[in-house]
Amino acid sequence: MRMPIEERIESVADIRQWTDTIPFQYEYTAGVAGERFLRGLMDGKILAGYCPGCNESSLPARIYCVRCYGGITEYVEVEPVGKVRAVTSAKQDAFAFVTFKDVRGGLVHRLLDRARAGTEVVPRFRPRSERTGSILDLQGFESRR
Repeated sequence: MRMPIEERIESVADIRQWTDTIPFQYEYTAGVAGERFLRGLMDGKILAGYCPGCNESSLPARIYCVRCYGGITEYVEVEPVGKVRAVTSAKQDAFAFVTFKDVRGGLVHRLLDRARAGTEVVPRFRPRSERTGSILDLQGFESRR
């Protein structure tokens, strides 16, 4: 329908409208490296991508090395003790950027207790029977005891 330029809408009530839906069906995959990482979480492990060319591990896991651009096909379990590098809060939750020894990068996830930059933390996983292959299999990080 074309509206002549001389026609002017005087009221919002004059606007014609309809309500409908557009059926979308899609699947989002985590990709090769993301799937390995999520399968690691299901097993109670945090996996980093490992580049043999640079002898360097990185989180989040990728399919290529950000330093040499070589392909990554190996994944290694990171040490369970991480260190909080930054903390922020959103509503009732606190979140931290956690790094791990000998790993480039890190993870942002929920803090389960009080911690500040420099605090050593360990991951807490959901019970094995409740894990689904999601980032939420990792409940968050808590201070090392």
